[in-house]
Amino acid sequence: MNTVRRNNGQGRLRERGASAVEFALVFPVLFLLVYAVVVYSYIYVLQQAITYTAQHLAEAAVAVNPTPSSSYTARIQTRIQQLAAQQLQWLPQKTLVVGESGEKVVPQFRTVDGSDVIVIQLRLPLKSPDLFPSFSLPGGVSMPPVPAQLVAQATARI
Repeated sequence: MNTVRRNNGQGRLRERGASAVEFALVFPVLFLLVYAVVVYSYIYVLQQAITYTAQHLAEAAVAVNPTPSSSYTARIQTRIQQLAAQQLQWLPQKTLVVGESGEKVVPQFRTVDGSDVIVIQLRLPLKSPDLFPSFSLPGGVSMPPVPAQLVAQATARI
């Protein structure tokens, strides 16, 4: 006797259900991974941008003519503030770093080993809610974890 069993497709339906359960378990992990890559890539770009700007501002301070000496520091500060606003013009969060026209950039003049130096420091707060949307995981963990602020500093001998 030849008996032929017919497959009525119930096995495939069970496999589809298993695939849906597996996808439901794996998708949140994949989503968090992709979101973290995007966020940390943007943070890296921001850090590099403000570091480059700080270095460029320090170089610009050295290029300012030191005569007359009475207004030298004021001219450096004016030049640095103008240049900072231009350098970070592309950045949507520019006002957090330099202000509307560079007023948040205040150079520090110091003497190190008998030489006058200028220190440029730029800060970008990252805990701003409009910068990166974050969400909480069970257990009170905020995702993605980001530093409170990015800091870039450049020093040049003047």
